[in-house]
Amino acid sequence: MKKRVLVSGGAGYIGSHVTVELIQAGYDVVVADNLSNCDLTCFEGVKKITGKDDIPFEKIDCCDYDAVDRLFSEFRIDAVIHFAAFKAVGESVAEPLKYYRNNLVSFLNILDASKNHGGCNVLFSSSATVYGETEVLPVTEQSPRQPATSPYGNTKQISEDILRDTVKATAAYGAEVMAGMDRQG
Repeated sequence: MKKRVLVSGGAGYIGSHVTVELIQAGYDVVVADNLSNCDLTCFEGVKKITGKDDIPFEKIDCCDYDAVDRLFSEFRIDAVIHFAAFKAVGESVAEPLKYYRNNLVSFLNILDASKNHGGCNVLFSSSATVYGETEVLPVTEQSPRQPATSPYGNTKQISEDILRDTVKATAAYGAEVMAGMDRQG
């Protein structure tokens, strides 16, 4: 059975390109998007490029936990690639609460739904903004994070921290469960 990947924000520019690559690599893909930053143009392009008309598209807001939970109930999700986020740095400075609410709540809902449905791999789309005003170029993944220069960048840093802490807790829980199984058997 093919692995199924949920691409949140999958109707956008980057999400649609990733969806094409996933389909061409043999994955089943479910696209979820609230269409707040795009329309269906890129998604229709995905269908044309891949020759697949039956790609599931769910118009949902990932900030709505019940909608995300229903999505995980309807489809067996093996992995999530999370792109669903507001992305304009300038707008984030003018409307920080909008960015914190959307970018953090949507990510938390994805993580919660994943956990509540048995767990799956989650790939988070971060941003180079997490490196802030770096003194050393080029920036690599080993470069130290600097204080964010915008609320947008801060939501990416916070989301990275949330994911790191969730992975640690999940690994600890998994080790605890395995240890418990060893004691029983």
